[in-house]
Amino acid sequence: MTHPTCKVWECSEPRYNNLSGYCKRHKEAVQHNGHPTFKLPVLNRRKERYDQELSVAYRGSKRWYKEAELTHYHKAFGQLLDQAQDLKPLSHYRRLGDLSIDKQLLYLLKLSIESKGREETQRQWLCVYRAAYHRRELFPNRKTFAVFVCRKSLLGRVPMPQHKTRKGKLLGYRLNANRALAMLDILEPIFELSFICANDMALWYRFYYQHLNYSNIGKQTMKRKQTQDPDFPSSLTRKRIIKSIEKKYTGGLKL
Repeated sequence: MTHPTCKVWECSEPRYNNLSGYCKRHKEAVQHNGHPTFKLPVLNRRKERYDQELSVAYRGSKRWYKEAELTHYHKAFGQLLDQAQDLKPLSHYRRLGDLSIDKQLLYLLKLSIESKGREETQRQWLCVYRAAYHRRELFPNRKTFAVFVCRKSLLGRVPMPQHKTRKGKLLGYRLNANRALAMLDILEPIFELSFICANDMALWYRFYYQHLNYSNIGKQTMKRKQTQDPDFPSSLTRKRIIKSIEKKYTGGLKL
């Protein structure tokens, strides 16, 4: 008797159960990333999954945030941060994942305020969302979109909460796709307030295309210099290494 197999292309493992269309490995991947094979894009140009327009949109958003009048956004998000700051500290033996999604989000925002401050928390969430929404065709579904926005705003910037088990082990909080999607459903109406004014929307696209033009000009210049001198990229690496050594050992002074 043949058993139904995983619906992921070229995967012949049996399904985890009758209700799931995936095997055990891909079921965990779907719940964690929102898609069995999709890998989230990155903003670092040295990485393989770098996306230029996403990175440009993020950098343009940070400049736009300084000059835009985001009164409605600051008021709505500020109320959410006030609720987060009023929360009592969570016990080390209490698992954050057992709370409701809105409480999980508030505790994560509270950790973000303690780690980065209110202003930086508001800026990071909005800039990441605006950049990801502009490049939303990169994401195969809404779960992957939510995972990118939430993780880019929290992971690596905020210490994830941990709880102690009955055996004394520490287990960290896992921001999977289902939790990220529920959090984005709460935050998205607040993020949409940033484009309630037509001037703010026009200003965002102005900074985006300005940064995109600068980026394209830089790529063309690099390509032209590399055509003239094939060793040009390695010479830049050599100069960067020499500068880092001078900064470390001589304080940036050329002896």
